[in-house]
This record gives sequence, structure tokens and C-alpha cells, in this order.
Amino acid sequence: MSQLVLESENEHNLKLIQELAEKLNIHCRFIVQKVKADSTKQDEINDAIQFVKTFSQEQTSFGDALAWQKNERQERPLD
Repeated sequence: MSQLVLESENEHNLKLIQELAEKLNIHCRFIVQKVKADSTKQDEINDAIQFVKTFSQEQTSFGDALAWQKNERQERPLD
């Protein structure tokens, strides 16, 4: 016994294939399986915004960037 699995978003086309199989005396089962839709562009944007919000609230180990920059850019005497 061999099996053939067909997947399609077009239910009409699958029914046509089922009818053809029946005319050819091929046993077939038609199983409708709903699959979770791919995330939309808006979902991806919302996920990215949430990631940025979460990341921006984390404490860094570098301390105050402004204080470090002021300290590094002080004029120093040349030897």
C-alpha cells in the first residue's frame, strides 16, 4: 500500500482531486486540518516593539555613558 499526502489552501482543488481518485477506484480520505496562520506584518512589528521596550529597560554594565564620555574627552596636558 502506498500513500500520497496533498496539502493545499484551496479546498475546492482538493475536492476535485478526491473526485478524480474516486473515478480511478483509489481509496482516499479528505481531512481538513486548520493550521495557525502565519503571523501578520503587524504582529511582527508589535513583537519588535515589545523586544525594544524590554531591551531598553535592562540595566547595562557600562554605567552612565554621558559621564564616561565627559571624562574621556577632557583635555589632557601633552608630555
